[in-house]
Amino acid sequence: MKPATIVGSGTAGTCLAWQFWFRAFPFRLIDSGITGSSHVAAGLINPVSGKNCTVPEDYALHYAAAETFYQKIEALLGTQVWHPLEIIRLIAQRDDAKLGKKMREGDAAEWVVRKLDESPWSDACAYLLHHGARLDVSHFLSESRSFFLQHGLVGTGEINAENLDDKNLHIWCGGAKGLMDQVPVAWQHRCAKGEILTVHAPAWKQERMITGRNWMVPIGHDHYKVGASYEWVFDHIEPTASGLELLLRIARDLGGEDFSIVKHEAGIRPIVRKSKPVAGLISPNCGVFNGLGSKGSLTAPWASAHLAAEIIDGTTIESGLSASAYFASIAR
Repeated sequence: MKPATIVGSGTAGTCLAWQFWFRAFPFRLIDSGITGSSHVAAGLINPVSGKNCTVPEDYALHYAAAETFYQKIEALLGTQVWHPLEIIRLIAQRDDAKLGKKMREGDAAEWVVRKLDESPWSDACAYLLHHGARLDVSHFLSESRSFFLQHGLVGTGEINAENLDDKNLHIWCGGAKGLMDQVPVAWQHRCAKGEILTVHAPAWKQERMITGRNWMVPIGHDHYKVGASYEWVFDHIEPTASGLELLLRIARDLGGEDFSIVKHEAGIRPIVRKSKPVAGLISPNCGVFNGLGSKGSLTAPWASAHLAAEIIDGTTIESGLSASAYFASIAR
């Protein structure tokens, strides 16, 4: 059985490293030493998303897997990274007749606690949801890296995808950069740039995530993350003045005027297909795990467990996740 070299220590690579650790499978985690977009991610876990109040596919399954996985890591590391949250989902007054029915009777109803009698937003109805959460992604990644570093399992450097040795199984978890650089093979991607804001707002007193027209999430000590922009065409990964203008409008809409800016950040979402991850072996000594998109904090534990099972047990990875199925589909 070949030991694994995990190339990339973002959300995908780190979750896979934990799956190997829990199963005592030999591995090393290699990265470039440059902080990637995963560290910017807000880590939102939301059961009802999008303009049409859509429940993500297999949400209950993925939520249960994520909660169990992150809490197991919390117990081992002695720190909190998983934060369960209630959610206020906003729906414009004009859309409530249609979307409100979905919230009361459709797939979303399972996650709705109740419709709030009085909405804090005069132009919107507000629904209270349960089974939301926030993963503190940056803290999860840094604490995980420190743990693996202490056990001698982390290296820094670059690996040439065209010159791999046969002694190791290389799993490429390169995120958006890997997709855009076409590593280790050609991808069809739709990476999107996103900007988010961290603010300090003692007057807001909000303990719930707010979604429905952009989002705002409390992160503790009167601090909040606010987002997010979507840019499908971009020429650099730095925050922009136009992005800041949008984020300030969102902050004022969802929280109020009284806040101060702590941080303005940008990152690239690694997106393939319909924001569904791709994982699996593509040759005897090479595999991939990428395309987590904006729901990576939710789906990475489930997907990484399937990839680990394929590598360790020889279990056939399901077609919806399978890298071989994905590359075969784009080759047609």
